[in-house]
Amino acid sequence: MSYDVDTVAALESGAIVVRDLLTVQGKTLGGSAATFAYWTGEDNVAINVVPAGAMSPVSRNFVGGGTLLDVPAIVDAIGLEARSVAFGLDHISDVVGSPMDMVYGNNVRVARVELHRALFDPATWNLVSTPHILFAGRVDGASVDDAAAGGEGGLSLDAISSAIDLTKTNPAMESDEQQRRRSGDRFRRYGDTAGQVETWWGQAKSAS
Repeated sequence: MSYDVDTVAALESGAIVVRDLLTVQGKTLGGSAATFAYWTGEDNVAINVVPAGAMSPVSRNFVGGGTLLDVPAIVDAIGLEARSVAFGLDHISDVVGSPMDMVYGNNVRVARVELHRALFDPATWNLVSTPHILFAGRVDGASVDDAAAGGEGGLSLDAISSAIDLTKTNPAMESDEQQRRRSGDRFRRYGDTAGQVETWWGQAKSAS
């Protein structure tokens, strides 16, 4: 991952405050688009971030105050392996816009997920630069851990990286019906039965 000069300078100085920003692009139960954004800061803030695959930043309103509790280490690796991560969220509040409302009062099934990291100057509390993206993927599940008295519970939001999209196939492209739409092409006419045909290689088929 490459960084801009301001970020590199801040990292080299060591005088930074790190905050993580989580965005989930879900839907209401009525089907309308709904964005849920949480961060590891205290107050509610509007921060410009660059969405995955985009070039220009957009402003998002991130809810703080203990909504995003745990962010795992994100591995920045080369390759197409789909990686899973679990984000720890607040499960106490169920007010509108809270993580519990996001999961149980809305539809976030396979919703887009993005994690950005923001660096702040501790002297001014200004952003060093536009937050950089650490993870992009989809929601893969959610669960609530109601701990016993004295224990710690929480809401876990599981996500899988966007590499999972590269493992999907389009069955329509493999069918004879779909192939015939290409000027009557019958290349796949025997596709459904080819696996049932016995093929003899390197020897004569004995008479039965």
